Amino acid sequence: MTDSALLTRIETRPMHEADLEAGYALSKALSWPHRLEDWQFMFSVGEGRVAVTDTGAIIGTIMWWRYGAGHASLGMVIVADAWQGHGIGKRLMIEARNALPGVVIHLNATPTGVPLYEKMGFRPCGIVEQRQSNAAAQPLIALPGGVRLRPAGQNDLEAIVACDTQACGMDRRQLVTALLATARGVIVDQEGEIAGYAFCRKFGWGMVVGPVMATSTDYAAAMIAYWIGSHAGQFMRLDIAQDCGLSRWLDEIGLLRVDAVAAMSTDGSYGNAGASPMQRFALCSQAFG
Repeated sequence: MTDSALLTRIETRPMHEADLEAGYALSKALSWPHRLEDWQFMFSVGEGRVAVTDTGAIIGTIMWWRYGAGHASLGMVIVADAWQGHGIGKRLMIEARNALPGVVIHLNATPTGVPLYEKMGFRPCGIVEQRQSNAAAQPLIALPGGVRLRPAGQNDLEAIVACDTQACGMDRRQLVTALLATARGVIVDQEGEIAGYAFCRKFGWGMVVGPVMATSTDYAAAMIAYWIGSHAGQFMRLDIAQDCGLSRWLDEIGLLRVDAVAAMSTDGSYGNAGASPMQRFALCSQAFG
């Protein structure tokens, strides 16, 4: 059957909650770690589209998350193996971009996806390392006088949003609000001011630490060590910016690099890229950024 004949059998439409199990099945077929609960969390704070055959089978997905009026992150771009090579992924990408006019779009691309995204106007702006292992017990990292780690609570929402915006250069209030409601968080409290925050939540095969934002690598490491030590023996994952300054330390504590993806955006920028003392050390996830 020709490509044109095949594509007449495909329609695309907005993603609905009832589509999430099919999306989960597509990601599982690729050996991605996402659970159905992870798909549900992503959809609760985002939007998406699906590609559907004339028999009603979902064969492709794409999702995006709006961060204020000017930015968005894009991910979960999947096309079933039997339907690859027919332009379905490109079609979903075009429709996602059409849904986000005038918006700077960020994504993290596998090496095989980079050429397509470059043709779609995305430019590389960094490398993201995927780090994971079964967590080993970690001693707490000593902090200077007047600085302590404490749990994050609902009363910290505005301060955490402010930190996140400074580090990322975009308004991710909806995502931060959802994390506060569903994940555990810690804050670096520096004499009453927030100098960093980090969340830890269930994801995939175990736990994921992120986002991690801080004004120094020492503060970021202290929060990461806290979460690793709190989950000794469990599977832990962390997605970090390659140039964040934590790679060697993570090697030393056994949280090893297992993969890397290219950070890309439509304007070639990666968040705030050093414009603020508050920096992004770890992503919330490769999809969320």
